[in-house]
Amino acid sequence: MTTTVNPEYKLAKNNTNLDHIPGSFGIPIIGQTFQLVNDLYGTIDNQYKKYGNVSRFGLAGFRGALLVGPDLYKQVYLDKDKNFSAEMGYMGSLGRFYKGALLLRDHEEHKFQRRMMQSAFKNDAMKGYIGTMGPIIGEGIADWGDGDGKLLFFPAIKQILLDVAAKIFVGLEESDERAAKLNKAFLDIANGLMGLITKEIPGTKYRKGKIGERYLKEFFGSLIEERRAGDGTDTFSFFTREKTEDGEYFSDDDIIAHMSFLLFAAHDTTTSALSHILFYLGQNPELQQRLRDEAMAIDKPFLEYEDLEKMPLMEIAVKEAQRLHPSVMMMQRRTINDCELGGYKIPANTILFMAPQHNHRMAEYWDQPEKFDLDRWLEPRNEHKRHTFSFVGFGGGAHKCIGMHFALMQVKNFMHQFLRQYEFRLADNFSTKMQTVPLPKPMDDLPIVVKRLA
Repeated sequence: MTTTVNPEYKLAKNNTNLDHIPGSFGIPIIGQTFQLVNDLYGTIDNQYKKYGNVSRFGLAGFRGALLVGPDLYKQVYLDKDKNFSAEMGYMGSLGRFYKGALLLRDHEEHKFQRRMMQSAFKNDAMKGYIGTMGPIIGEGIADWGDGDGKLLFFPAIKQILLDVAAKIFVGLEESDERAAKLNKAFLDIANGLMGLITKEIPGTKYRKGKIGERYLKEFFGSLIEERRAGDGTDTFSFFTREKTEDGEYFSDDDIIAHMSFLLFAAHDTTTSALSHILFYLGQNPELQQRLRDEAMAIDKPFLEYEDLEKMPLMEIAVKEAQRLHPSVMMMQRRTINDCELGGYKIPANTILFMAPQHNHRMAEYWDQPEKFDLDRWLEPRNEHKRHTFSFVGFGGGAHKCIGMHFALMQVKNFMHQFLRQYEFRLADNFSTKMQTVPLPKPMDDLPIVVKRLA
């Protein structure tokens, strides 16, 4: 069964005729890329203060319109007229390496493909995942308090979550050398996404990224029939056995595309979220203890599925970290037809940029928006209810993150074990500088000092 259609809008070139809209595309070719990399929030905020909610904006290879504010986000995410294409919005960025991924599907095609993936995130599957996850995390953090207790958190948690992802998503044991090869492929693709040269010239980041992409396709493609014939409970196996309403298996190309992007998205975004949570907890012993008390109340070494709802404060901590440092810093769409946004006529085939971090720090919706404050999500403040799209840390509308509950489960599992065994602080030499692209994280990889609880 063929699920891919080829409507005319996918064949059109990007429109850059936006002279009627205030703003600046920046310098030729590069746009405002360097400013954005150095200070994403400041760059967007300057643009907003100077030109308003809709403005001309340029990044390397792209010229389009920057949208600011939850009213515009609501219009785009809900997409009631089916006028905003995620596929074409990302085609020149993520689409260079992850073409066919769920995020890069539109409307009915997206809905159809999402159904295949949902089977891997239903309760029965999630209960299996949580049973696998706990022991891997436990083994990974078992020696963290040894010696002087110093470690770089970001690479340490990245390795643990890679082991979790390899087992749960792909069915690979931690010792399997293919897990390390997968990780290298993803790292090369992430670097390739940042490369200014977009041709396969030897030695370039782009070429290394394309080699990584081909490795993923070969790896997943070679295992589909084997997994389809088995009874594995990993995500990959679920995908291979899922059928359409006509009783046909989804195509190999669809399965490969979804697996490649799922591993990329789930692994890196959770690594980013945990790094930012610890950045704030490591500076606030009282808040750290408040979350520890919640973890201590669940008196067992590993969480079970039913325990997840007993950690509401930890769920808020994830959302607050995502508010200040969303794992996806820039979201894109492209208009399919002429439309109006923020009082401006936007021609068809125009790239739209949305920066969630700026949305999350608007003083109209958040009190002291720069502060890490869990109570803003609780009664009586409920700041997130001031506008339904003031928080878009997990996206919104039809494209809302399909792995959101898995990510929350993973964070709760780690924090439950970590806080019950250790107390920690940031190292004396920690930096407050934050990297925003390609993956948001503390610039210094978050040096922490861990002490085992008595």
